[in-house]
Amino acid sequence: IPSVRGVVHNSHDVTERWLAEAALRQSEERFRSLVQHASDMITVIDADTTVRYQSPSVARVLGRTPEDIVGTKLSTLVHPDDVGSMLAVLSDVVSKGDGVAVAEARMLHSDGSWRSLEFIGTDQRQNPAIGGMVLNIRDVTERKSLERQLRYQALHDPLTKLANRTRFADRLEHALIRAARTGQMVAVLFMDLDNFKAVNDSLGHAAGDLLLTTVAERVQGCLRPGDTVARLGGDEFAILLEDVAAVDDATTVTTRIFAALDAPFELEGKELLARAGVGVAIGGHTARPGQGEQAADADALLRDADLAMYVAKSKGKARYEVFDPSMQVSMMERLELLADLQRAVERQEFVLHYQPVMLLKTGELFGVEALVRWDHPRRGQIQPKEFIPLAEESGAIVPLGLWVLREACRQAKAWQRKYPMSQVWTMSVNVSVKQLQHPAFAGEVARVLKQSRLDPHRLILEITESVMMHDVEPTMERLRELKALGVRLAIDDFGTGYSSLSYLRQFPFDLLKIDKSFIDDVGRVAGRRELTSAIIELGKTLDLELVAEGIERTDQLARLQALECELGQGFYFHEPMDSGAIERLFATLTSESEAA
Repeated sequence: IPSVRGVVHNSHDVTERWLAEAALRQSEERFRSLVQHASDMITVIDADTTVRYQSPSVARVLGRTPEDIVGTKLSTLVHPDDVGSMLAVLSDVVSKGDGVAVAEARMLHSDGSWRSLEFIGTDQRQNPAIGGMVLNIRDVTERKSLERQLRYQALHDPLTKLANRTRFADRLEHALIRAARTGQMVAVLFMDLDNFKAVNDSLGHAAGDLLLTTVAERVQGCLRPGDTVARLGGDEFAILLEDVAAVDDATTVTTRIFAALDAPFELEGKELLARAGVGVAIGGHTARPGQGEQAADADALLRDADLAMYVAKSKGKARYEVFDPSMQVSMMERLELLADLQRAVERQEFVLHYQPVMLLKTGELFGVEALVRWDHPRRGQIQPKEFIPLAEESGAIVPLGLWVLREACRQAKAWQRKYPMSQVWTMSVNVSVKQLQHPAFAGEVARVLKQSRLDPHRLILEITESVMMHDVEPTMERLRELKALGVRLAIDDFGTGYSSLSYLRQFPFDLLKIDKSFIDDVGRVAGRRELTSAIIELGKTLDLELVAEGIERTDQLARLQALECELGQGFYFHEPMDSGAIERLFATLTSESEAA
């Protein structure tokens, strides 16, 4: 018979074991209750990643049942590219025996898609209620998608989907680092569209956006897969060419881009041509003979390309220039000239020259065109092509244009008084876009006419064709106000801009000046003759007087006479003259008229 002490001892052992088992069952129940209702996946795995337990939330996260997962190695469900990194994190926690593992990986959904998941694992192998590695798995697919979207938006232009300035700068910096290591060159092309504002103003911003996206597509089609094209803002683009062997490689790409832009663009039912100026800068290697010092950093290289682009655009449309250090000197001179320009009107440094406009049929004088010249105190006489663009950019064109108008009208009235017996002739004055955009411009013209007492019908205001495409409705209203004063209006440089027949019908013009480019070969090249003839016929149809610009040869004059073009000007007749030379011409014409 066992002793009482032995019975008591055995009873105590049984009680402790029962209490321990009850506590374990209670702990397991709490664990199950917790994981059964958790929104995140709770997964328990062995050291070899075999799943021992899977919570029901796997249905919401992966579209599967717990039975699909239990007994499967977790590594077989993870994206192959993510298995290595995930196992490395888990192995690190297992080897330490404590701590928390944090990892991200993609797992296969039952619909075949990959879901981005965040894993937080703790080692619970020593916990008798669990006995494995516990993984708390959260679906972060939407968060990762948003992060990717935000990263994309931070580095790409929303309109064209090209790289933006930030991404381009980063790519350029890395390209220069690689080039320094390999001894290769990189090239940056800075591209700016010509007359883009005219498209926005005439056809609307939707059409302008469509033009930008189409240009982006065409430019991308000219590049290699490893090259980068970015929209820097507005109508400015930058292109990065890596592993460039010579400058010619970059200029060849530029030529290819120009060719891609040659095809017309269909916008709002209208065909438009897009031209661009491009600056090329080379960097990433030791300067070669004849190429100057090359930019050593990304900012400098982009700045050099920008400067070269500006030089290209200053020389005309659809041009490119390769950066040369001398351009920086030219830019400094330009800035100095701009500072001088701001004060030139006050200092009375401008003078007017006048070029006669002739009746082609009789050779008689029709009128004169006022042309401004700048007598710079240090540089001597500066031609308009050098300072008019600066005046346009800086806004100095407004006071300068008003001075030209006043002086031309004053001089015209003085000549009218001095030569009263001469034929009725006209004074033509060029008007800039900034003048025409000013709401008070018509009032200023009215005041000048009143002060000078010049007959308004003698004044012809010449407006460049591209000016009409800036803010069409306000421009139309300003032209109507000018017509109401009695002045005549001429469309200048016709054929070089975006004008169409519909616009010519709307604007109240009296004269159409045919650009010199259509006159140069009118007497020799058949195609050019036909085009000039078509322009003249168009002018006649619209009841406009035709003025041919840039007549320099007898064959040009003969052809224009045959086409019945009424008026013309050019070196064949007279070069621009100062007021004294014009007076001598008037005196000669007056005496000839009196003798007749």
